[in-house]
Amino acid sequence: MKSTESIQGKITYDKLFWLFMAGSLTGVLIEGLFCLIIKGHWESHVVTMLGPFNALYGAGAVLFYSVAALLKNKNLFLKVAVIAAIATVLELLCGILLADVLGMKAWDYSKAFFNYRGIICLSFSLGWGAAGLAFCLLFDKIDRIFCKLQGKKTHILCIVLSVLMAINLCLTAVCIVRWSDRHYHTASNTKLGRMLDEAAPDNWMQHRFIEWEFLDNSK
Repeated sequence: MKSTESIQGKITYDKLFWLFMAGSLTGVLIEGLFCLIIKGHWESHVVTMLGPFNALYGAGAVLFYSVAALLKNKNLFLKVAVIAAIATVLELLCGILLADVLGMKAWDYSKAFFNYRGIICLSFSLGWGAAGLAFCLLFDKIDRIFCKLQGKKTHILCIVLSVLMAINLCLTAVCIVRWSDRHYHTASNTKLGRMLDEAAPDNWMQHRFIEWEFLDNSK
C-alpha cells in the first residue's frame, strides 16, 4: 500500500469512495438541520433506498475533489468556474432525466430568478461556485484527512462497502423507475416488479423520498 505522502493530491479510488460516503451523509445532515431551523422540524432528504445517504451530495463531493485535484496548479477562479459549470450541467441532466423520462421532479426552482424549467437557476449555480470555492481553499486539509484512510484493512472495508453501496444504488434506481411506472399505470409483467410493488409501495416511497413528486400532480 502506498504511503500517505505519495498519494497526497492524487486521485485514488479509496479517496473518492470515502468522499462519496462522507458527502452523502453530510448532505443529509445539513439539509435536515436547515429544515429544522427554517421549517421547525427535521426532514431526512435521502436519495437511496437503504441508509441515510443522499447520493447526489456524495457525487458532488467526488466532483469537487476531482476538479480541485486535476486543476490543483491552476488559477482559483478557473477551478471554481469549472466546478460551478459541471455541477450545474449535472443538476440539469438529473432534472431532465427525472422530468422527461420518469415524469417526476425532486426540486423546483421555477420561482427563482433566471431559471430553466425549474431545474437549474442562477442562484444555485452561484451556490455551487461558493461551495466549490470553500472546497478548493480547504483542499489540502481535506486531502490529508482522506489520505489517512489508507492501509490494508481500510482498503478491504472500502471494497466491501463499495459493493453494498452499488447494490443500494441499483435497488434505488429500479424502485424509482417502478414507482414512476405504477403512477403512470404501467403494470408489471415480471416477478421482480411485483416484488417491488409489495416491498416499496407508493406511500412508502413518498415517505422515503419526501420532496419528490410527479409532474401531473404539481400542475
